[in-house]
Amino acid sequence: MYKEWLNKQETTKELLTDSLASKFENTLSLGIDLPNLLGLHWCVTQPGEPRSNLSKDGHIKRGNFFPPIELPQRMWASSKINFYHKLIFNEEVERNSEIVKIELKESKNSGELYFVYLKHNYFQKKELILDETQTLVYKNPSLRKESLIEKIDNNEKLFEIVPDNLMLFRFSALTFNSHRIHYDKDYALNEENYPELVVQGPLIASIAMNLIQSKNPKKDLKNFEFNIVSPSYVNNGLHIYANDNSVKVLGDENQILMSGLYQF
Repeated sequence: MYKEWLNKQETTKELLTDSLASKFENTLSLGIDLPNLLGLHWCVTQPGEPRSNLSKDGHIKRGNFFPPIELPQRMWASSKINFYHKLIFNEEVERNSEIVKIELKESKNSGELYFVYLKHNYFQKKELILDETQTLVYKNPSLRKESLIEKIDNNEKLFEIVPDNLMLFRFSALTFNSHRIHYDKDYALNEENYPELVVQGPLIASIAMNLIQSKNPKKDLKNFEFNIVSPSYVNNGLHIYANDNSVKVLGDENQILMSGLYQF
């Protein structure tokens, strides 16, 4: 099903300004030096669709680039990123995106799940800067399930932070992400069955990547992959732990929110 959407491609271009980079750094506001501004690529080359081409949830309407999957919820499930060069400010970024796989699975908690896998290649001056394999999942609203609890062993706590409404709003604006679960509380509660506003997965990943990089200032991060394990909500803590090649982000009750792997 949806075979005609396999290998569908899209190209977007945008100038990466130093002003945008500064806004990204100030949105994270981690209080540390961020020489590589990892995650900044999510702030450029996002499609600037007119409001008439948006669905009720704030996402771009399905059926053009994205397949017309009828399941109501769409979530960012995971990403794998390879970094080859640093982004250059005040130069154009070109993103080439392709749908490489569409997969149907079953879940006891949510029923049917459609996984859509995308490959994004980012170029500057015709040179590949980074690539990312992104996984989106389309699903029905889930029944609330018991969260996985992590016992912390042999991990170093890097940081803790409490994302508030301002941080979520700013990150949505920077990434031109109008999914309403991040800023419209009534919609998040009444339409998508969340108890609060949801913290963006790439925001959590950006925080984690930059903290890991800051602890290793003499090396550049080469790759980073993350999986969203359970939702994180506004005004709840993110507790970030890492060892030599893995990272976990836990909630206030030690529930696993995100897990990841990285290499220098």
